[in-house]
Amino acid sequence: MIVLLAVRSALTAMLLCALVPVLSTSNADAAEAAPSVPLPATGPIPEARGEVRRSEMSVIVPIPSPRPEEKTQPQKPPAPYKPGRMPGQETTCRRALTKLGVSFSDRPSISEAAGCAIPHPLVITRLSRKIALQPEATLNCATALALARFFSEEVPPLARSHLKQPVTTVRHASAYVCRSRRGLQKLSEHAFGNAFDIAAFTLADGTQLDVARQPSPKSGRARFLKAFRTAACGPFKTVLGPGSNADHANHFHLDLQKRRNNSLYCK
Repeated sequence: MIVLLAVRSALTAMLLCALVPVLSTSNADAAEAAPSVPLPATGPIPEARGEVRRSEMSVIVPIPSPRPEEKTQPQKPPAPYKPGRMPGQETTCRRALTKLGVSFSDRPSISEAAGCAIPHPLVITRLSRKIALQPEATLNCATALALARFFSEEVPPLARSHLKQPVTTVRHASAYVCRSRRGLQKLSEHAFGNAFDIAAFTLADGTQLDVARQPSPKSGRARFLKAFRTAACGPFKTVLGPGSNADHANHFHLDLQKRRNNSLYCK
């Protein structure tokens, strides 16, 4: 029995030795026959939040072309101011100015935070057909009409009598100005277009007559200035000039300030 088992083990070992070379050869042949699969040069790039993909990095982003410049249309000049409806007294006043030969134009109403205001202002360039105004002045119509009447009716005979020639131009120092009276909080009459300051007159021969004290009180110039000042008290409610105070040493101040009992202040 023991001999039989030994013989069986010997035969099994011999068979295994014979089969090993055959199996090795067949496995090698199978490996050679299998096709080779190419491996990528690099592995896939893991995608992470906030990172740019490789494919996105290779995309060409087009640069937008600039917008064409918009053609701007030339701005039209503003339309000339056309006065709207106004009170009847304003319309009547303007008609009177036109008859006297006053050159004027309407302007939009003036209203400033300080309280200065002219509801229906005018810009005057001539006081009459024969008397120019320099520079132009902004006034209310009532003051403009008082000036036009005074220079059309009162001034020409005074000039003929004392100067022997007419006044052709009036040079003013102030018309509408938004300010208070000097040293006071109360607004000046200038703040309402209700006052007018005259600095000088130009005569027909080109001579300029300044409103100031004349060296000779008996000269024609001195007499004209005195007569002008006297005649203005009445058509105007306030008349000030050289000698009144230091503020009016070189000009006549005329205004239409209303007072109790329609009183005048001429100094």
